[in-house]
Amino acid sequence: MVNSAGPWGTGPYKLVEGVALPNQRSDRVVLEANLDYWNQHRFPRLQRIIFDNTLSQKEAVELVKSGEGRVDLVTGLSPLETLRVAQSPFAKVVKNRGSLEAVFGQFNMLKTGSPWTDVRLRQAVNVAINREDFIRYAAKGNGVSTATLLSPRSFGYNSTLTPYPFDPVKARHLIREAGYANGLPVTLIAPEGLEIQATVVSKMLEQVGLTVQLQLLDPATYNSKTVIDRLDQPPEQQRWDIALTHWGDPINFPVFDFYNALALNGNSDWIMEEPELWQLHAQILRTVDRKQQLGLIHQMERHTYEHAYFLFLYSPIGLFAVNKAVKFEPYAVGLLRLDETSVTEEHWSVRKKKTAVHE
Repeated sequence: MVNSAGPWGTGPYKLVEGVALPNQRSDRVVLEANLDYWNQHRFPRLQRIIFDNTLSQKEAVELVKSGEGRVDLVTGLSPLETLRVAQSPFAKVVKNRGSLEAVFGQFNMLKTGSPWTDVRLRQAVNVAINREDFIRYAAKGNGVSTATLLSPRSFGYNSTLTPYPFDPVKARHLIREAGYANGLPVTLIAPEGLEIQATVVSKMLEQVGLTVQLQLLDPATYNSKTVIDRLDQPPEQQRWDIALTHWGDPINFPVFDFYNALALNGNSDWIMEEPELWQLHAQILRTVDRKQQLGLIHQMERHTYEHAYFLFLYSPIGLFAVNKAVKFEPYAVGLLRLDETSVTEEHWSVRKKKTAVHE
């Protein structure tokens, strides 16, 4: 099996080869069934799981859909690949419709002379996006438009908020009102994995009078522009305007994974914080009452929405390319867990064993 994001499944399986740390991984990581595992309801169903981190995403997808024996599962399948995988005699597409992930844009409010400290400009960019067309063309229908960063299944999701409506007339009015009657040059950066999404966003922004320069960056270069402790230059010298990114909430508590990191002095915080967010954050951390937490997160969401701190886009449906003989059910939180994964009698490894026995 291959996992482009690295191995996370533990418990029923034990590490026998390689390094499996979040920020460090070997080219090859091997897990074997823990036959002494205490929980019989989640007893390992696979003898061995191999994570091959030497393959590119393109190579892995080609292998899983064109043959058997080398790759059984690929994470992070591009929406553009779904039809070709579905037509394969060897592979199928598995979807995670309850994903707690978000694709969105960050405004660079920290660079010297940033225009993005003006809420009117941030709102203009949000209403410049035709989200219905965006989902159709950029995600091939594999996503849900969101009003904020949270997906409908997220803890704290505020159902009273609706995505910014597509209104190019209002977008142009807000841009003029913010002082850019002659337009504004915008540098949009994105990791290579979001090329299609970034291209669609750039075209939509150009339709309302912005001049967009799109830069697609490899992961290391992208992080050197957006992750505070890895920057190649200080924040005030970073010249990009909007950074498209893909973010997940593995513990389903957005106060930590979204707000801490992206808005409250975290390692990916590019906004000018408002005291109200800090106050709400402190109140949430002082209570263990889930109902109170929910109400306070709703307030944080509304404040973030009204101030358009981000370019809100969509919650993607997680896509996987999987061998047809593999039974795989993805977890909503987005982490790759293989505890319940198994194979059928038609899997190549089972057929191989049967052949060996008959011989």
